[in-house]
Amino acid sequence: MKTLKTNKGERGLAVIMTVLTMMISLPLVGLAFDVGILYMIRGKLYQSVDAAALAGARALGTGADGPTQKSNAQAAATKYFNANYPTNFWGTISVNFPTPTVDDTTVPNYRTVTTSATIVAPLYFLRMLGQNTAVVAASSQAGRRDALVMLVLDRSYSMLNTFQSTTACAIMKTDAAQFVTNFSQGRDMVGLVIFGSSAYVYPPTTSFGTPDANGNTVASLIGQIVCNGNTNMVEAMHQAYAQIQAVNASTRANVIVLMTDGRPNGFTGNYQPYEKGTCNANPLRGVYAQWNGGPLPVGQAGTTAGLMLWSAPNAGYNADAVTPDANNNCQMKSTGDLTNGHNDLKQMPAADVYGNSTTGPYSANNPNSPYNSTDLTSKLTSITVPSWVEDASSNAVDNQGTTIRTNATLKPSIYTIALEGNAPSDPPDTLLLRKLANDPSMENDPDSTTRTMWAAQNPGQTRGYFVDAPDPGELCAAFNQIATQIVVRLSK
Repeated sequence: MKTLKTNKGERGLAVIMTVLTMMISLPLVGLAFDVGILYMIRGKLYQSVDAAALAGARALGTGADGPTQKSNAQAAATKYFNANYPTNFWGTISVNFPTPTVDDTTVPNYRTVTTSATIVAPLYFLRMLGQNTAVVAASSQAGRRDALVMLVLDRSYSMLNTFQSTTACAIMKTDAAQFVTNFSQGRDMVGLVIFGSSAYVYPPTTSFGTPDANGNTVASLIGQIVCNGNTNMVEAMHQAYAQIQAVNASTRANVIVLMTDGRPNGFTGNYQPYEKGTCNANPLRGVYAQWNGGPLPVGQAGTTAGLMLWSAPNAGYNADAVTPDANNNCQMKSTGDLTNGHNDLKQMPAADVYGNSTTGPYSANNPNSPYNSTDLTSKLTSITVPSWVEDASSNAVDNQGTTIRTNATLKPSIYTIALEGNAPSDPPDTLLLRKLANDPSMENDPDSTTRTMWAAQNPGQTRGYFVDAPDPGELCAAFNQIATQIVVRLSK
């Protein structure tokens, strides 16, 4: 057997090659290790300055005046940075977080909070090359646009349902008042619409937290709400939009925030062309609604009522009063019984008084999806079927939403909250509320009908946000989600 021999020269070459390889590979390994640690430290630093910028932008909404709001923003940003970047994180030292910068002059109705930080990070393997530390820096900026917020609150009868020894109505009033505190007096504008069958409107103002000539604030008006009546949602949405149009501020974030626990079940119409019997009133304008019956099968009767007053005189108004346009020859007025309205009227109009079509794709009679391509014009010929009144009302508010979202100048966004679990027999239509908001979650929804709606509305229409509150106890969290979405954005 032949033995392979290695001479001394070959053994020496192997040693040299090994040494050379180690001289190259060990620094590379060290570089990879140190760079990996630096990336991790840098990621944590960016996370911390982002959190600080967002916290500072949110704090711009607190304080009675500009200097106080600026000071609050800087304090909040510093607090959040310190909370998110632990002391001696991976051995880092010399943490420097300068006082955040607040810019409230460059862009009208827009303020930014800019944060930055530097730290000194230790190196390990690269010390053999004489490099002991490295400086890591990060910066972030969050913007807060001054908002015009119309808060639209459902005060319908179902809000009186009890929840944990109180009512959904009482919980809503507390949580809605807290929601208002997220906005900055003197810069943001906040207005209010309270609706049942009729709607009460309080115009938006920058002094929403200061008592007006009548001693009212937005929060105190919310506290005056007395729940009762129907769900004339399209009236409320129209009135909220009209207030945004009246202010006409294209530099603000124009927002409607709608909270409801049920489906639309009434609308304000001009019924003068559809009178019958001895009514003969001119004009004849009012709210027709379903009082019970919900989404019943086609042709099944329930209780419908009208015509009712559409404009509430004060925040605490909760009556279903007959429209003042009715004369004594109308049974709805002569008997004092609004359920006699169908004896005075032949049918529902093809549009509400604001031009929103009452026909469209909505039908509560479809068990799989309330939206289909059926022409619902024939349903307007009857006003005694609750579900048909509900269909017409839903189409009207759906069409009003399209009008709002397609205003290319003011770019209003709609944010919606569905209070579920409060009215099990007639719950809110979450698909309709998502559609009103043009919520981005519709884009990848497993339901093809929902995706089709999203495709039809984008990219040309403004996008809002939908939040589901499973029960009244979740309303506060829902309002807080909406508040954060409205005005604060990272703008790195």
